[in-house]
Amino acid sequence: MIDEPSPRPPGAGHPLLEIRDLGRVYGSGPTATTALASVNLTVMPGELVAIVGPSGSGKSTLLNILGLLDSPTAGLHRFAGVDVSDLSERERNALRSEKVGFVFQDSHVLLDDSAAVNVSLGLKIQGIPRPERRTRVGAALADLGMTGRADEKAQNLSGGERQRVAIARAMATDPSLLLADEPTGALDTENTARIIDHLLAVNRAGTTVLVITHDETVAAAATRVVRLINGVLDDGVRAPGSAEHDAPEKTTDSSNSRLHGWPRLLPGLRRRLTDEALDAISSHSGRPGRTVLLLTAFLLGAGGLVCSLGVSQSAAVQVSERLTRAGLDEVVVRAGDQAAAIRTGFYDRADSTSPIASIEHLDGVREVGFVAAVPSSNAPLTLLDPTTVPAQQIFAGPVRVADAEYLRVQGATVRPSHGVGLLDNTWGGRVAVLGRSAAHELGIAAARTGAAVWIGGERVDVVGILDDTGRDPLLDRSVILSPTVASSLTIDDPQLVVRTEPGFPAPLAAAIPLAVSIDQPESVKVETVADLRSLHTGVVSDLGTLIGISSWILLALATLSAATAMYLSVQARAREVALRRAIGASRLSIWRLFTCEGLMIGAAGGLAGSTLGLCGVLAVCAVQAWTPVLDPGVLVGGIVAGCATGVLSAAYPALIAARLDPATAFRR
Repeated sequence: MIDEPSPRPPGAGHPLLEIRDLGRVYGSGPTATTALASVNLTVMPGELVAIVGPSGSGKSTLLNILGLLDSPTAGLHRFAGVDVSDLSERERNALRSEKVGFVFQDSHVLLDDSAAVNVSLGLKIQGIPRPERRTRVGAALADLGMTGRADEKAQNLSGGERQRVAIARAMATDPSLLLADEPTGALDTENTARIIDHLLAVNRAGTTVLVITHDETVAAAATRVVRLINGVLDDGVRAPGSAEHDAPEKTTDSSNSRLHGWPRLLPGLRRRLTDEALDAISSHSGRPGRTVLLLTAFLLGAGGLVCSLGVSQSAAVQVSERLTRAGLDEVVVRAGDQAAAIRTGFYDRADSTSPIASIEHLDGVREVGFVAAVPSSNAPLTLLDPTTVPAQQIFAGPVRVADAEYLRVQGATVRPSHGVGLLDNTWGGRVAVLGRSAAHELGIAAARTGAAVWIGGERVDVVGILDDTGRDPLLDRSVILSPTVASSLTIDDPQLVVRTEPGFPAPLAAAIPLAVSIDQPESVKVETVADLRSLHTGVVSDLGTLIGISSWILLALATLSAATAMYLSVQARAREVALRRAIGASRLSIWRLFTCEGLMIGAAGGLAGSTLGLCGVLAVCAVQAWTPVLDPGVLVGGIVAGCATGVLSAAYPALIAARLDPATAFRR
């Protein structure tokens, strides 16, 4: 049963709303569209006015203007004696927040939040303290008969219940004017009657209600019905003493405290910032799928940055340590080319006058090993005989010629242990030792009887697989051929690697040229690894720069992908943004909300990414048997980078959200 409204005809006193010759035109020139041509309307405090009219007559446009969501292009609009055109945007937001409540055909509740949280939205924007907020939310829900559903998520409520939540949300802020746009348009008869009863109760409590409706039942409940046709409305009511074009002195409602400047805003600012942060958290928790994708983007970006920088730092230390160790006990003697090596007997240990024999007799020399490279273009290496299986994959790793002493110089070990000695066989056998990675690539699991590779069309028996590469990590990917194979191959950069007593590289570097060629010592090329140590700083710097640039590019891509996701989120949440603006949220608060969301997800991604990056550094160092080195500043930098990129990714989407026109967004 619908209660009859108590009649509240316009009487003495000031009108709450006064509209004179109001017009609204969209666009300009030949394409201009006139939504409102001439609207004259006076609404006194305590009235319940129904605005009816056919579709397209401008009802929604008028409601947006009355609710301060849109501005007219012509005419006068006074609210409680205040000329709205004289107000700044901040003052309009404050006036709308405290004096106007909205109820829409689509309730526009936040589906992932509870009924109580939805009702408190306007109070949050006003900066009302939490204890008072809880009291007012509870009272508003009780008035609408929704106390038992306060903690229920809005997505689980029926259409009628959602509309009651929307009315409670509007009334919790104790507005002077309630604007209802087709509040029963999507409801059945029973819920329509219930919503009308609630609107009547709101009106009897002293709130002015203005309803736009097609429903004759709703219109019949109003104290006054006015009709808007083709953008024209004239209710024929004038406030006492007012003239159509006069401009009375502007007055300001003293109860509207938020129109008096910043000093009155400051006490609630902290509460509003806290509420916006909590809303940002709620937004992420209510959309787990999107949140996981955003978190993954920042996690990969920050994690990649931390891991790559950590690995580069650890690798740099290992390079430095290797160079330092080698510089204490290693000298390299080069023959120049294959012809010079053969001419001088460079790797002939049997000749006591050969370079290798001459060097071995010097004081301070421990071991001398021979090594040279084999160009794959001249002697492709395959697993099977190329004459019987021509179409097969060619081994892509390094192929080298070395004697057993070279492997000992490097501290490498071979399985089986006697395999290393077979490289120096005296019967001219063509044998090879494989690095573990090389053996895996060739499909040879172990040095067994019959295991062989083919190079230059000749069979080479596999006699061992490296168990440990020692000081030369390149050995892991290499195929090491015995010197007896070198005579039939073209080799590059033949050299003798001399292991010395600690501290002897420098004096031996001076003595070796004379020992090898007393007539032409300048023709002997000698290097000490200590000479390379001066380069390690530059190498480390270049390595760090390269990896750092790659990491920042990865982080930039993560930021771009997150920004895209945030932008799409803004588009999907356009009505939520419009709702917040309708109940008084400023553009700045909308910008803060989305920026805060970006900051939070960026910080979480940076923290998780830094942790993951640290685990990656430890894993890589464990596999490579390195000592992990990671500056704690890199971990902090990962978190800071996550926060910074989170804010950057949200900056443009937040700006788009802040600039959304609520009147337009409601129509999406």
